Amino acid sequence: MQFIHRSKTVIFVSIICCSIKLVAQPNLEQYDLKRFHFGFTLAANNASMRIDSKSTSYLPPDSLMNVSQTSFPGIGLGAISNLRLGDYWDLRLMFPVISFVERDLTYQFPHSKKLVKIESAYCDASLLIKYKSARRKNTRAYVIAGLRGSYDLSSSVGRTRSIEAPVVSLIPLTYGYEGGFGLDIYFEYFKLSPEIKICNTFGSALYHDGYIYTESIERLAPQLIQFSLHFE
Repeated sequence: MQFIHRSKTVIFVSIICCSIKLVAQPNLEQYDLKRFHFGFTLAANNASMRIDSKSTSYLPPDSLMNVSQTSFPGIGLGAISNLRLGDYWDLRLMFPVISFVERDLTYQFPHSKKLVKIESAYCDASLLIKYKSARRKNTRAYVIAGLRGSYDLSSSVGRTRSIEAPVVSLIPLTYGYEGGFGLDIYFEYFKLSPEIKICNTFGSALYHDGYIYTESIERLAPQLIQFSLHFE
């Protein structure tokens, strides 16, 4: 009986060791040697805007008191093209990436409020440099940064507006920069990369239409925090 018990123990330990070895076995060992590879991304974002208001001394008395914003979560979907530059460097094109975002502006007047919705459907193109750490079994960390161009497919620039029916529009084509970090995880048949990235816009994206809702703002710059899952 003691021999049988020892035999079972040896078999159990052997199975555990084989399982650990299997889990630790490197996946896709030749993956990073490929010149090109492609994939797609799923993203969740939270959009906001940097608002620089004009000095109240330039506004009529008892008019606009304050402008505040409310941000909402959004989603995105896009394609990935990756060029290997070396053991630790990649050049990455994210295009096209379709992102849906919403930001609301609340205008506070002495005796009333006005809510203006700004909804956008962006087609984004990003050219990025990716720096990767040394691979540790089936993971490697990375940082990423680059430039971004965005075109708003649902821009409201041409929409009719008035004091009673305010519309705040962003110019359709904007440029910016982005940066973030992530983790490459190698599975048997694909690579998964969770990534966190921030995206900021150069200059102001506000379309001035002559109404107080836009003329009271000096600068309106879209900003984005994005969590993505890349499948390659």
